[in-house]
Amino acid sequence: MPFPENVGARRQRAWILVAVVAVMLLLLGARLFYLQVVLGGKYAELARENMVRSEPIPALRGRIFDREGRLLAGNRVSFDLSLEAGHPAYRKRDRLLEAVSEVAGILGKGVEDLHQRALRQRRMFEPLLLARDLDAAALAPFVERMHPIAGITIGQSPLRWNPLGPVGAHVLGHVGEISEEELRRIDDWPYRRGVLVGRSGLEAQYEQILRGADGETYVEVDALGRKIDLFPDLPPRPPVPGADLHLTLDARLQAIAEETLGAVRPEGARSDSAGAPAEMPVRGAAVALDPWTGEVLVCASVPGFDPNDFAHGLSPEQWAALNDPSHPLLNRVSQAAYPPGSIFKIVTTLAGLSEGVMTEETLFDPCYGEYRFGNRTFGCWKEQGHGRLNLLHAFEQSCDIYYYQVARAMGLRRFLAFAGGLELGRVTGIDLPEEREGIMPTMEWYRRRLGGQPPEGNALNLAIGQGEIVLTPLELATFVGAVVSDGAVRRPHLARRAVSRDGTVLWEREEPEVLRQLDLSPERRELIAALLEAVVEGVHGTAQRARVRGFRVGGKTGTAQNPHGDDHALFVGVAPMDAPRIVVLVVAEEAGHGGAVAAPVAQKILEGFLQAAPDGISKDLRPRPPVPTPARERS
Repeated sequence: MPFPENVGARRQRAWILVAVVAVMLLLLGARLFYLQVVLGGKYAELARENMVRSEPIPALRGRIFDREGRLLAGNRVSFDLSLEAGHPAYRKRDRLLEAVSEVAGILGKGVEDLHQRALRQRRMFEPLLLARDLDAAALAPFVERMHPIAGITIGQSPLRWNPLGPVGAHVLGHVGEISEEELRRIDDWPYRRGVLVGRSGLEAQYEQILRGADGETYVEVDALGRKIDLFPDLPPRPPVPGADLHLTLDARLQAIAEETLGAVRPEGARSDSAGAPAEMPVRGAAVALDPWTGEVLVCASVPGFDPNDFAHGLSPEQWAALNDPSHPLLNRVSQAAYPPGSIFKIVTTLAGLSEGVMTEETLFDPCYGEYRFGNRTFGCWKEQGHGRLNLLHAFEQSCDIYYYQVARAMGLRRFLAFAGGLELGRVTGIDLPEEREGIMPTMEWYRRRLGGQPPEGNALNLAIGQGEIVLTPLELATFVGAVVSDGAVRRPHLARRAVSRDGTVLWEREEPEVLRQLDLSPERRELIAALLEAVVEGVHGTAQRARVRGFRVGGKTGTAQNPHGDDHALFVGVAPMDAPRIVVLVVAEEAGHGGAVAAPVAQKILEGFLQAAPDGISKDLRPRPPVPTPARERS
């Protein structure tokens, strides 16, 4: 029989055990209450997320229209082929790779990249996009199979579409599939694998406006993440289309510019055995803008490309063709720089007049075809010479010898100081990506480059737009636009406004942005207008092929020496001269003389603009202040 004290000890231990169990049950109950009641909503949401997966509904990309409402970029339906990489049939890795190889064989595509993507998507339980924008013939083998490939789906998605094909390609740009690197680097973008994003041109510049917001639909998945069916408790969230972009570009003039520039053949090009001109790749640019607003009417670059090719993916052969030495993807208007040639004589004229080394009546030594300075001989484009000329005739006939003497009278330092004050060579800030900066040398630039004082003879080359000066066609056209308007250098631009699909104006350009003001008096601008008109309308003008019937046209030719090949042909045109409304600049690489090659291209653009309306002026442009009538020629 146990001792009483032992019974008491056992009872005490029993009560302690009961207390411990009670505390544990109380804590467990409290924890269950906290999890099921306090945090019940949160864990119910997590559970639902584990059984529900969202699938995107692609948003329509915003459309792009020209100034007259013509559609330049829109959307069309794409039939896409996808494979559910997480399908139960592909529990084994080899089965998935076999299926991908089979599909690639039917489509005639390479398998290595598809294999890598399939394995990655398998881990993420995301469908693998095998091919985009397939036609009926390509889809038929998958539809007609008696035993279809497991997990194959044919879906629809919006695809970027440029109805005019290559017209305006460099301005509009192209779209391309977002890369894995971009997805890793930019976490805050609402992007996902397989979406198309702007890669160049306005598509890239205004990506935030054009992209829209994808919608979502919700599907139920099993414990392995495999899709079962639509989830009925969550209605789909519709996509929001991107905003539409309305441009200053004129698609009609753009097509004229590209067609005319693309048909250019260099002077002296040999013909084939049948007598037709031999096919030669043309490289060049044409830009037209309103000098009073900075609105870009034309932005053409050749050779070009078709943005539609990028929407559904390029073949290796297509990609190789776009990376040939002619650089079809390069926008030569804003991304290529050239010596301005004799167009730069506008600057030299302003410099000589401002520095007091000449007047309208100044007669320098006669032109006999060459000019001696130190131990160097500088030639004129006209080997037999022009004789003795005043300013008007020297500009009209583009006499190099006359301008050599203007530069010699000024000296290099004064010439560079004046040209530097014009701030040439700076980017314009146009709403296009990757604009190139030109080069307008200064004394400091020469010291850094040469390590000392530059030769005084450099001024002679610079005076005729040669030497170290290189400017983009856009920079040069913007400067000339300021000279023939009111002296204000206005920022060129392409976008006018952005409008949502419900018609709400989200953004609109109100007034032109003035970058700087040139110190030019009305009398000086009047004189430059007279000189420009003489080049086109004068008896001895070098750009008579730029004339437009019924209108007074001005301009300046340029033939720029090219250290890498034949001369570049340049021309800048202005019209109408009584109230300039358009400035056109054309560059044809390695094509010969500006008056023979570039001026006829500009003439077609000017003619298309001036004759577009009964009064010769586009009706949506506001009236501009007139420029005084040019003075008569002086003998």
